Amino acid sequence: MTTTNTTSDDAVREYLRAVDLRLGGLPLLQRRELVTDLETHIAAVRADRGAHSEGEVLEILERLGSPDVVAAAAYAEAGPSGAFPLPPPAPGARPYAADTYAAEPYAPAPSRAWVPVAIGLAIVTGLLFIAGVVALMFVARGDAASSVGPVPAPAEPYLPAPPAEPALPDGLVRPGQ
Repeated sequence: MTTTNTTSDDAVREYLRAVDLRLGGLPLLQRRELVTDLETHIAAVRADRGAHSEGEVLEILERLGSPDVVAAAAYAEAGPSGAFPLPPPAPGARPYAADTYAAEPYAPAPSRAWVPVAIGLAIVTGLLFIAGVVALMFVARGDAASSVGPVPAPAEPYLPAPPAEPALPDGLVRPGQ
């Protein structure tokens, strides 16, 4: 029973948090009052019905409407958005940007459909580059071999002739001659 109660309490807290996020354009005190009134109403309906299970609590929340519907009703009841003037910014502080908080809090994430396409193109480009380099290597190797002709057989190693005996000046004789 405690787990169900805790789960249903978590569902109520999440619902109230979602409503509070969508009421970001209203003044803080008015927003807190609306969320507190909503919380009190949910607790009263739960007590009247004896709703303790998560399913019963979710049914109560569905009857209230989605957080978007509740927030839209609160904005409609509050009047035009210009009815609540913004406080002047403190000296040296960044000005309050109401548009930042009044925007839809759950904007859809930008599409990332281009990522797989970009990866595929990068892979194909890389493979084509590698194939081109390999083809150029074979062409260059084939051109070099065919333009030179057949490789000649290795020649006999060059050995210099032994030096001739130096001539002696006239009148000199070598010993032993």
